[in-house]
Amino acid sequence: MECKKGTSAMLEWRSRFLSEGILEEAQYDQALRNAEALEQAGTITVQEWVELVRAANNALLHVR
Repeated sequence: MECKKGTSAMLEWRSRFLSEGILEEAQYDQALRNAEALEQAGTITVQEWVELVRAANNALLHVR
């Protein structure tokens, strides 16, 4: 059950923050705060959090 909840949360996060494939700095900050909140709530694992941070980093770099 936990795995399903984490997967769902990650898909929702990706849909919310990466739907356009790029992030401006303000969106990036919000994405990181949201990913951290998911991890601290126990919804996703630390490894999943790292995956989301890497995805956000890649999306931010596409803007530059």
